[in-house]
Amino acid sequence: MTAVVTVSAAAIVLADRAPTSVKKITGTSEETPGLAWSFDPAEYLDRPFAGLTDPRLGSSFNSGEPGFILTGDTFLTIAGSPTEGLALDKPVMISVDAKDGTARWQAPAHDLLGCSDIPLGGKIYCYAMSDKYEIVTYDIDSGVSERRTVPESVYGLTTTSDALYIAEGSLEESVEGSDVRVHSGTFDNISANWSQPVDIGGYYEDLYGIDVLTVTDGVGLVRIGNQMAQFDAESGTPLWTTGDGVCVSQASLEPGGVVAQINSDCDSYNSVSGQLLRGPDGKVLTTTDSATAQRPMLEHRDDAGEPILLGDSAYDRSSGELLWTNPSIVSGSQGAVTAIVGDTIYLRDTNTQSDTGIDLRTGKQLWHNDATQTFDVAGAGGRMLLGNDGTALTEFDLRTGSVVWTAPFTSIASDPETFATGRAAQRYGDGWIYSSDRRMIGLAPL
Repeated sequence: MTAVVTVSAAAIVLADRAPTSVKKITGTSEETPGLAWSFDPAEYLDRPFAGLTDPRLGSSFNSGEPGFILTGDTFLTIAGSPTEGLALDKPVMISVDAKDGTARWQAPAHDLLGCSDIPLGGKIYCYAMSDKYEIVTYDIDSGVSERRTVPESVYGLTTTSDALYIAEGSLEESVEGSDVRVHSGTFDNISANWSQPVDIGGYYEDLYGIDVLTVTDGVGLVRIGNQMAQFDAESGTPLWTTGDGVCVSQASLEPGGVVAQINSDCDSYNSVSGQLLRGPDGKVLTTTDSATAQRPMLEHRDDAGEPILLGDSAYDRSSGELLWTNPSIVSGSQGAVTAIVGDTIYLRDTNTQSDTGIDLRTGKQLWHNDATQTFDVAGAGGRMLLGNDGTALTEFDLRTGSVVWTAPFTSIASDPETFATGRAAQRYGDGWIYSSDRRMIGLAPL
């Protein structure tokens, strides 16, 4: 079958205003950063009610979750108008300068099902489906977008700095006999490096809410429902695959190519039946029968030397050695971990209305507050959390348990609904980029 490639030149947007200086946010402390810029998609597109969507979630299903892909001093986000259905109306991928908030280019983003956040060859890769499945790229500098139709039924895509990875196949057939394949290649040939059948299956509804395909440090993980397979990313060689009687309710591929796996009861799927750690070769490093699964709101870790949490204990990710056990990180049958940032665990116990910081490497308490914070975690960077309680942004120091600063939303935008729904944040330099589904702002030191 001959692939069809279409190329769309981006609409180049010249800044219609000079970058402004950082402005102090009224009524805030000296520690509070100032407002460097503000990006309003409704104003930019001249479309009332236009909103922002995370490119990693695509444009075909309007999740209402804002987000962006930050690469260098540029970030990419999707903007479009809400509809009565699931898809955004006339969605566009927008490149914004992270320093001053000016739009650099926009390009069509229709029918996208998801995008990888790791650039490959200076491009962001996505996949789409309209009449046929497509591989889509966006040049980060120019905004030129290419679409290539493919015969495969694609439901997973990721990239590293070296290769494109695709998961595809017919899931209806895979229940009776596996028809799931993983490929490694390029835009022009998705199997240029290798193509490998994977002995897992499920249904299309099993794809919802999970990362179907991830690759980290030479190891890949493909998941469909409660089944998964670990593979060598360079060769495609399977390392481990779920068999009969094994149902995986949660799995994450961690830095270093280690997989943290939580199994559930295959009949009810409601209870944890065991947890384990797999090395980059697929072999089990350690197991625990703990029935308590940690499900933090946010994990921000990129150090391959940090321990892995399973239940109430931490394990060395290289050897599987038990490092420490601390019963305080569980509350009854539930995990109490709210966030893991760098080498710090943040606990929020709603039963006692208290907050605690735990050192991830030692398991020892760093601090304890009898009054709990009320914000939802939006993002993290270094030792800091950025939170949103619906009325203000708060920066919170995880190593000391203290609030660094608070900025009321009404001091940033006059309309209180501007930041009412959706939240995403990422550290940028000494400040932050923060987004609701209606507005994106840059915060920088004064």
